Amino acid sequence: MRKENVFIGGAVFAAIASSLCCVLPLIAVVFGLGAFGAASAFDTLRPYLLVLAFAALAFSFYSIYFRREKCAEGESCATKPVSKINQLFLWVGLFAISAFALAPYYTGYLMAAASQPPQVSSEAMPAVSSEGGQANKTIVIEVDGMTCAGCEPHINDTLKQLNGVASSDASYQNKNVKVVYNPKQITLEQIKKAINEIGYKAK
Repeated sequence: MRKENVFIGGAVFAAIASSLCCVLPLIAVVFGLGAFGAASAFDTLRPYLLVLAFAALAFSFYSIYFRREKCAEGESCATKPVSKINQLFLWVGLFAISAFALAPYYTGYLMAAASQPPQVSSEAMPAVSSEGGQANKTIVIEVDGMTCAGCEPHINDTLKQLNGVASSDASYQNKNVKVVYNPKQITLEQIKKAINEIGYKAK
């Protein structure tokens, strides 16, 4: 195997690792899995992994398209063409690395689509009551560990499944989640516990 292909493979692996901070929450939503607290660790390493990935890719481009082996005129290496397979592998690697590098910008849309609830007619929806005359409360909870917009549906879906939570609006940009809940049915501590159990840290 040419060493250029080894560098391309390493670059793709680094790009995949750098994007796990966004990919893991997506996997959680799609497959209904639990906590992914390790995602924040990959977010810390993401800049270094991306630099490593693109550096390895740049070396591969240089090796395949610009560098030529030194050999005497007439020797086989002087006329040996660049392998088409290596070129194809290089461009596929470039596409894959770019896709993973841009993951934070589109995983949020994918997760929103994957977690889209079925449409329910207004006639079938039960009315929200405030037991004992106590109306719903709105609270804004600061959340650590959100690594990209893809984490927002992960948190929202989890909280909306809790009995007593009327709505949830997580914001990666603001690092918080706005929750409307009925204090007669669920406590603030229970809401924070649910957030912590899926790998984030509610303050």
